[in-house]
Amino acid sequence: MKTKFIIGSILLLAVIIINSCEDKTAVPAISNSLTNCDTARLTYSSDSNTMQAIINVQCGASNSSCHAPHGASGYDYSTYAGIDANYTNGLLYGSLFGSLPRMPLTPQPGWDPSCMLPKFKAWMNRGCPQ
Repeated sequence: MKTKFIIGSILLLAVIIINSCEDKTAVPAISNSLTNCDTARLTYSSDSNTMQAIINVQCGASNSSCHAPHGASGYDYSTYAGIDANYTNGLLYGSLFGSLPRMPLTPQPGWDPSCMLPKFKAWMNRGCPQ
């Protein structure tokens, strides 16, 4: 009986945590200029092909989702330093391509894995240039 209560409590806590990462507000889609699948010259903050805009929309910096300042995940992606820290420790790669829970948990408008994942991989393979 005690074991069932503990298991039930753990499952309830997991559901609460996962639901707290969902964004309940509408977010504008990433502009067409950012959804082209060009993986050349990707940087975090360049004007022509920017990862910052994708990360802001998909990871939460501009939609109060999981990776916003003081977000549910504890990882702040509102700055390059927050992203670079998780690139360095392997969490960014693991959450997109590895065995960690796949991100984004709640894809926002504009998320196309056939385009976005190669962009992230190319950017990370170059060391996440700023």
